[in-house]
Amino acid sequence: MKCKYYKIRTKKGTKYGYCTLLKKEVPFSCYQECGKKEYKQYKILQAKTEYKYRPKKGKCNRYYNDISIMPSSTLYFNKKTTGCQKHHIFGNVANRPKSEQYGLFVWITEEQHRYLHDHPLEMIQLKKIAQATFMNYYNKTIDEFRELFWKNHL
Repeated sequence: MKCKYYKIRTKKGTKYGYCTLLKKEVPFSCYQECGKKEYKQYKILQAKTEYKYRPKKGKCNRYYNDISIMPSSTLYFNKKTTGCQKHHIFGNVANRPKSEQYGLFVWITEEQHRYLHDHPLEMIQLKKIAQATFMNYYNKTIDEFRELFWKNHL
């Protein structure tokens, strides 16, 4: 084990021992016989029983996430793809951060994005899939979903 006061420093390419408690250069033999040694305490590593991905918060205190929980489909991508835009399934100022936090978004091309916003029936169909996925993934009920997103789409 290593004393927390003993540091190895270099001066013009030569290494020497330094004690931050005594504030002077000390040889290694002196370090071994020192009576004021204190050892670093190391954390005891414990295995996590359950790991859930928690997205990070950005500068404006909003969540940003790259992991989507949506089922795979030929219409959209689940993972970040170049040339595609991120589409939050539950848009709106209040629901977009929640959609980001819970992974309810997909990556689609710009043309598909415009098409999706111009055709509300397609959007409703995607919201139904997203709600069912959310309820299965997080083991939530319809009432709990309604508390978060204010509407039931099923």
